Amino acid sequence: MRVSGVVAGWGPALLLLSALVPGLRPLVAVVLLAGWVGLLLRRRPEAIAWAATLPVGVPLAWPWVLGVDVPLGASGCIAPFSDIVLRRMVVAGVGLGVAGLVAIVHRSSLEEIGLRRPGGAEAAVAIAGLLVLGIGGTFIGPLAAEPFFGRLVYATPAAAILPAALFGAANGVLEEVAYRGILQAFLGRLIPIASAMAFQGLVFGIVHAGPEVVALLPLHIALLTGVGVAAGLVRWKLGSLWIPIGIHVGADIALYVGLACRAAP
Repeated sequence: MRVSGVVAGWGPALLLLSALVPGLRPLVAVVLLAGWVGLLLRRRPEAIAWAATLPVGVPLAWPWVLGVDVPLGASGCIAPFSDIVLRRMVVAGVGLGVAGLVAIVHRSSLEEIGLRRPGGAEAAVAIAGLLVLGIGGTFIGPLAAEPFFGRLVYATPAAAILPAALFGAANGVLEEVAYRGILQAFLGRLIPIASAMAFQGLVFGIVHAGPEVVALLPLHIALLTGVGVAAGLVRWKLGSLWIPIGIHVGADIALYVGLACRAAP
């Protein structure tokens, strides 16, 4: 059956809209799910484009279901299963479950998603990226973030390493599988891989420009879009997500400390 570009394009277009307008994210998540199921029932080939959006679009609705993250203070952020960690673990479970579902339905594979077994050198680079970003980012993060987020002051208790690692693993694995795994790979079945790579990077950059960004918003979006495209390029060139996952987990370890260990409101 011939693929309709208009029908296929509506799914990614709705995902981009939800990235741009956060208040629409719960509604868009429902529409994306309903549209995907409807296209599947009609055996339409465009369902793959809608499926591509689900591991990103569904988790984007989590603040309206689970509540938003707030700083916990130095004493609260060291709890292994703090509110922030539990929230992100639930979101990761849902998002990865959706990713697994669409992968099964559309006959994908671990290789297509980028989760094949890593080689020794690849694993070493992934671990090195995790350690460098996790440790270095914790200490230089406030300086690097200040132009975008203003002055950030927070404690860095050693006991926060466990919840930070859990948070980083949940968030980093989910986002790499969702953006560089399912979204890029599934769209790559329908459009040139360069276009799929650019689209997932753009959505990634916009989604990460939240209300906490108080200055230089266009630059922040451009930088995060570049990060997303670069990770997509690595995933495409190597056929694997493990290096992007390692770097992303490390960055999110530092993110947890900056988010959770600031003074509680």
